[in-house]
Amino acid sequence: MEFTEALILSIVQGIAEWLPISSSGHLVLFEKWLDIKEASLSFDIFLHIASLAVILLFFKKQIIEIIKAPFDPKKNKKENWWWYVIISNIFTAIIGYHLYQNIESFRTVDSVANWLLITAILLLASKFTKGGQSLTWKHAVVLGIVQGFAVLPGLSRSGVVIVLALAMKIKKTQAFDYGFIVAIPAMLGSFLLTARGFVFEPIYILAFVLTFIIGYLSLILLKLIMKRDYFYLFFVYTLILSLIIKLT
Repeated sequence: MEFTEALILSIVQGIAEWLPISSSGHLVLFEKWLDIKEASLSFDIFLHIASLAVILLFFKKQIIEIIKAPFDPKKNKKENWWWYVIISNIFTAIIGYHLYQNIESFRTVDSVANWLLITAILLLASKFTKGGQSLTWKHAVVLGIVQGFAVLPGLSRSGVVIVLALAMKIKKTQAFDYGFIVAIPAMLGSFLLTARGFVFEPIYILAFVLTFIIGYLSLILLKLIMKRDYFYLFFVYTLILSLIIKLT
């Protein structure tokens, strides 16, 4: 993989992983457009490891609360989140595993365009949602299911999870936090599924650092956007990109 290619894909991953525009979909598009044929899946995996590191740092306070919750439930607002995350990821694993068996058939430009269009529709729908409820195990089941389908390039994982959380009237802050914390086991699982065929290149180190820095800044931006209720506006970008792909 050339330096320029790694640089571009790292920037794309750092931005698109957190914004609800599908990082996996963008990586597929840029890999096709740049004609990158060697170790593309391995590179995607390595970038997602950098993204996992971003989550662990950005949500370290919430993660510590979740870990402590079983030992001090009365004083912890996230007393049940540890098993909500487990419930969600059981369903994510079941669906994601079966879809991943044929993942290469979805790593096409046409498929990405279709799922970007669905992402756009879901994002627009989030404008009409109002949250006020706390997360329950029933919510965790639904969110785990949709996260499983988000293995498909073009369908934004953060987008569909947060949108569905808001649609179920979950509090906005909880939708944001859970929408990313629930991805931790899924990211680890995705790595384990593909680690056997992993191919390392030295350029991946630079890509990791760049993705981490840009990803952290992007997550700060998204949190600000969520607070100001502008989350739904990402539908404009995903819709336009989908239409451009379909028309070219």
